[in-house]
Amino acid sequence: MQIEIKQIIDTVSAAAEDVKELRKRQETEIKQLNEKFELLDNALAKTQVEGKRFYPGELNSNKSDPMLVGYLQKGIVPAETKDISVTADGQGITVRSQWTDRIYQQIRETSPVRSVATTLTTDSNALEVLIDRGEPDSDWIGELDPRDPTTASFVERHKIPVFEHYARPEATQQILEDSQLNVENWLASKIQSRFTRQENLCFMLGDGVDKPRGILTYTIVPDDTFTWGAVPASYSLGAQYTGVAGDITNPDCLIDMVDSLKSSYLQGASWMMTRAFLSKVRKLKDQENRYLFEPSLQAGSPGRLLGYPIILAEDFPELAEDEPAAIFGNFAEGYTVVDRIGLQVVRDNITKPGWIRWYARKRVGGAVTNPEALKVLIAGVKPA
Repeated sequence: MQIEIKQIIDTVSAAAEDVKELRKRQETEIKQLNEKFELLDNALAKTQVEGKRFYPGELNSNKSDPMLVGYLQKGIVPAETKDISVTADGQGITVRSQWTDRIYQQIRETSPVRSVATTLTTDSNALEVLIDRGEPDSDWIGELDPRDPTTASFVERHKIPVFEHYARPEATQQILEDSQLNVENWLASKIQSRFTRQENLCFMLGDGVDKPRGILTYTIVPDDTFTWGAVPASYSLGAQYTGVAGDITNPDCLIDMVDSLKSSYLQGASWMMTRAFLSKVRKLKDQENRYLFEPSLQAGSPGRLLGYPIILAEDFPELAEDEPAAIFGNFAEGYTVVDRIGLQVVRDNITKPGWIRWYARKRVGGAVTNPEALKVLIAGVKPA
């Protein structure tokens, strides 16, 4: 029995030694593989240019750049050259250079009317909003006096039509396939930006003919003669005047703007003006030599004027004599934007072989719905 146990122990010990030897060989092989991978990574790193790696066969392919091949294979540094490579880039020449995915765009400023106005949607070609301008009559009466009928007040309808705004750009199939940037995404972003700017321009200056009607296209009258007319197309806006042609030197007109707005509209009211006019306002001081403008201490928050936020809007007419310089009021009460269809894009790669067409469209309308809630500051002298 003891001999059998000894044989079992010897067998187990021999197996353990075999396992230990196998593990040692495996560790050696893994170490050798890691060294080979490290050598391979170092070799690939030497062929890496701006995040792109060229693998065997690519440097000798027909699509490789000969200057790059010369540099990688022989260390030859080429002199700076400019080659004509694309003739339809808008200038007729293209400078060969490294590309980046970022496109530096010209900043085109606009007016964020939609962000402060009331926005409604409709399932038709127009939206009718209800306007309540009056109130029923009432009177005091004695206990035994006869009660005569009093007049009632009814709401009125204001119809805001929607209009179509479109764009139809096109590009060749090849430029979409070969371009180093995503042309389709870039174009979609540009269309959306263009639509937004055109909308906001109309919300300020649109004449209402096949487009929304803008705030500043309504008749502007001295505020002391303002009345809320019964016909929406003939609405007028009350105005205060700076007293100086094309400029502002006395801050009293700003105080008059705030005081001319009914207290019910002050909650949620704001200023809207251009950067050029804000530059003039920032220099105004009160009688104690304190600036009226209150800069924001928090990034992204607007500065304030007389306690109300200032919204920059670049779609005003150029600052000149008797031109609107600023608007103060409750835009959510005063202006309504109507959306029928959001931005829709149809991609067409069939009707014109070799070309891709995009048809983008949007239907939107806008109009002043409460002229009492908006006041305009005119850079000029009040008419006699």
